[in-house]
Amino acid sequence: MEVRQTTDGVGQTGRQVRFGHRLRHAREARRLSLAELADRSGVTKSFLSRVERDATSPSVATLVAICDALGLPVAELFRAPRTTLVRRADRPPLAELPKAADVVDTLISPPAERHLTVIETRVAPGASGGDALYTMPSEAEVCFLLEGALEVLVDDETFLLAEGDALTFGAATPHTWRNASDDRPARILWILAPGMPDPQGDLR
Repeated sequence: MEVRQTTDGVGQTGRQVRFGHRLRHAREARRLSLAELADRSGVTKSFLSRVERDATSPSVATLVAICDALGLPVAELFRAPRTTLVRRADRPPLAELPKAADVVDTLISPPAERHLTVIETRVAPGASGGDALYTMPSEAEVCFLLEGALEVLVDDETFLLAEGDALTFGAATPHTWRNASDDRPARILWILAPGMPDPQGDLR
């Protein structure tokens, strides 16, 4: 697993600090218009637009006022981006249950990632996630079928997925699944958001 951090601000390279995209992202995440944020922070809409485009640099006091209006720590603007590369050979296997000896789960996302958890599951013909319905410690779950055919039972409704199909449902809703083919393996990509607190111990 490789972790890379790059310097965003003025450092040995002498590059100008660019944080406008982070301000815009924070504003849009809070569903604020330019006019609303400008009014809250005491600057003009046109000035705020230029700041978000990195076309101008605000004073420290103005930047603090904008961040306060967003509820965003100023230090967050200068945080170095973190990029994690997980090689296929380095994917950690997840806990195997006796009922799932023919189901192999590997963690694709970094174990410490808390925004989402991504898991690849390889399923032998006819194998399943078990007869009992289960839930996951997250909010939203996406089942994306990469290969094969899959039958997913969510509460009391059954969905038949073909390659390329994606099913999204509440992770807290009781569910299970099985390979719908008796002679062909299946490969599934599970995406859970937010990420599981302990993906290496909380798996189905």
